Amino acid sequence: MNKIINDYCTFCERRENVPNQLFAESDNFFAFFTLGHMVEGYTLIVSKEHYHCMGALPQSLQAEYLEFTKYITGILEKKYGRTISYEHGRVGLCNVQPGEQICYHAHTHIVPVAMDLIPDFKKDGLIPYEIEQNSSLFKQYKNFGHYLYYRNIDKKEYIIQINRPIRRQYLRYLVAKNLGNEELAKWSEYPEYEKLNSAIKNISNLITEKKVVN
Repeated sequence: MNKIINDYCTFCERRENVPNQLFAESDNFFAFFTLGHMVEGYTLIVSKEHYHCMGALPQSLQAEYLEFTKYITGILEKKYGRTISYEHGRVGLCNVQPGEQICYHAHTHIVPVAMDLIPDFKKDGLIPYEIEQNSSLFKQYKNFGHYLYYRNIDKKEYIIQINRPIRRQYLRYLVAKNLGNEELAKWSEYPEYEKLNSAIKNISNLITEKKVVN
């Protein structure tokens, strides 16, 4: 079952550990500004319960996730302009912490940048399939299994089937590379506190209540 975990999980503890960085939540998800703040407004959306990836969310949570993600994206774009978002599914693992063997906890990145990652995918031999309007990540997860998810600045969504090893935090690395500094992908070495604190200050002025009713 998705919610069974046998070791320490960073994200299962994260909501209680980042009260200043958390800026919005719904019944089953929360949004916070993460360390490794490559650009101001860099946000993670995380499930409160432990699911391996967003594609594996039960049907009862899917609509809430989509609405909450749309809400958070709207807030970020009001302040920073266009965004992209991505998820590693269960590939391209995060950097783990002491006592943590894996980072299979559903979390989606929303990044206020105007860049296109499609050319990078193709250069690396990966094939992005556009998710049609009558489909969804949840349906495609059943077909693709291990995947990368990417949403571009024009709100087009793509899923990439992964059947070979890829580097840790692959999509984060691509964003850093396109920003002109691959080293920024190493969030623990480049936490970027100044940008993080600026985001906390600026976005808090746009939100009247942290809890979003679903």
